[in-house]
Amino acid sequence: MPPGSDAHHDVSRDRRRRLSFGAAAEQYDRVRPGYPARMIDDVIAYADARPGDHVLDVGAGTGRAGLLFAQRGYAVTAVEPDREMAAVASRRAATAGQTLALLVSDFETASLPAERFRLIVSGTAWHWVTPGVRNDLAARTLAPGGVLAPFWNRPRWSGHPLRSRFDQAYAAVAREFAARPPGPMNPFGAPTEGRETAGWLEREFAGRDDFTDLETRLYLWRQRYSTEEYLGLLATHSDHALLPRSARERLFAGIRAAIDAAGGSFELEYETMLCLARRRPTSAP
Repeated sequence: MPPGSDAHHDVSRDRRRRLSFGAAAEQYDRVRPGYPARMIDDVIAYADARPGDHVLDVGAGTGRAGLLFAQRGYAVTAVEPDREMAAVASRRAATAGQTLALLVSDFETASLPAERFRLIVSGTAWHWVTPGVRNDLAARTLAPGGVLAPFWNRPRWSGHPLRSRFDQAYAAVAREFAARPPGPMNPFGAPTEGRETAGWLEREFAGRDDFTDLETRLYLWRQRYSTEEYLGLLATHSDHALLPRSARERLFAGIRAAIDAAGGSFELEYETMLCLARRRPTSAP
């Protein structure tokens, strides 16, 4: 799981949730937040990447992360298991005049050349790939000295003025939630933001000698949502989408009431958590 979540809960085994996003692929592309340009620049600098270098985007979704690298002149291969999500990524690339080499496949079974990629990125998706296996595959497909850079967007709920009202809405449907532990949009019982980022990275690569230079970085930014925009965003998260209809209606009614009572919109602070690891240039002795 990503930093700040229960590291012992392997969501990659839940294929229903893993492939639940395609049903709302167009909406996902419209409402999911992007990633800070400063972070993309930092990833490129850390990897010492040059335009034309090969970049692999794992769990590419609708291409929101991969296209940021394609637009900077990198040769991006995008691996996405959901056909509907991949179709949106293909259309977005064509509209933007960019090229994505799309593979509709799980990362675990994708046919990828060894030691090809200077950089592997994964935008809010690395936790959907089988633990352990994901790092073996990264080590195999990265060129010596290449960089693995998974990153996640997570809201910062601590101290938020709507936190208590949202907590009440989620508590009312807690038993029916698909996610154990709750996902990032559910503030009920949410962990302290960013506290476990470095610890997660160390655990992720514990006992491995094929990665070095482990590093974590945080990027803070804000986004304002109207009631409808926020409910549309929640509907694209797997734990919300798979709620029984009656529970989802009750949850969304509670969220709607909270935002409407605050004037019909609110500002949400996000942190983008970046984890960096470099494949050793040569095998460790």
